[in-house]
Amino acid sequence: MEFLFNIYFSFLECPNIRLKKPSFIRMPSAMFMFGVVLFLYFIFTAGIIYDVIVEPPSIGQTTDERGHTKPVAFLPYRINGQYIMEGLASSFLFSMGGCGFIILDKSNKPHLNNLSRYLLISAGLACVLISFFLSRIFMQMKLPGYMS
Repeated sequence: MEFLFNIYFSFLECPNIRLKKPSFIRMPSAMFMFGVVLFLYFIFTAGIIYDVIVEPPSIGQTTDERGHTKPVAFLPYRINGQYIMEGLASSFLFSMGGCGFIILDKSNKPHLNNLSRYLLISAGLACVLISFFLSRIFMQMKLPGYMS
């Protein structure tokens, strides 16, 4: 294999070019990258790829016993299908739970006064618990009789 490379590089020569990085290109800050990753996490867990391929409606509708239509946010009895608003709401809860764990991690800094520590712990715990229990409620709305 090395013989083949030697044949090519016997008549090919790498150019001697000095390239400089443009001055306007800088390393992005940590918070900018966190925002980008959180936004991509939100978009992908919302099911944007599914929404682009299948093109579901934003919300659905159902008819009650009197013949009136009412809006429905969750596509019931279909675990592999979703409305756009359903995906966005679930993705918001997933992102809120993840941010709650990040807040809980930030509450563990060594030089933090007690009031700030307790506020961070309560805010992080609230985000995680609200996200967990609302996700369970969403799942019960999606599949009635499933986690009961």
